[in-house]
Amino acid sequence: MASPDLPIWVWNLIIAIQRHEELHGRTDTCLGGVLFAVPDEIRSQAEAIGTYIQKAHGNELADKAAKTWDDLMAAFFPKPADESGEAAD
Repeated sequence: MASPDLPIWVWNLIIAIQRHEELHGRTDTCLGGVLFAVPDEIRSQAEAIGTYIQKAHGNELADKAAKTWDDLMAAFFPKPADESGEAAD
């Protein structure tokens, strides 16, 4: 099934409500009626989008952390000139 042409704020709202439900459990029924009004196929697509965004954000953080770690190691333990291909200062 193709994704319906919904504005981004609608997707964000559905994802936020789903995330609220995940964090507070299904016993917190404050937003249950709102989420129940969203068709099942839209909820499942929003869940997939939310999972993708969360993973992409996690990968971005991991990439930044790895680069920071590499930069720190390079600052404290510079490679000898023959390993890095550059002349030592």
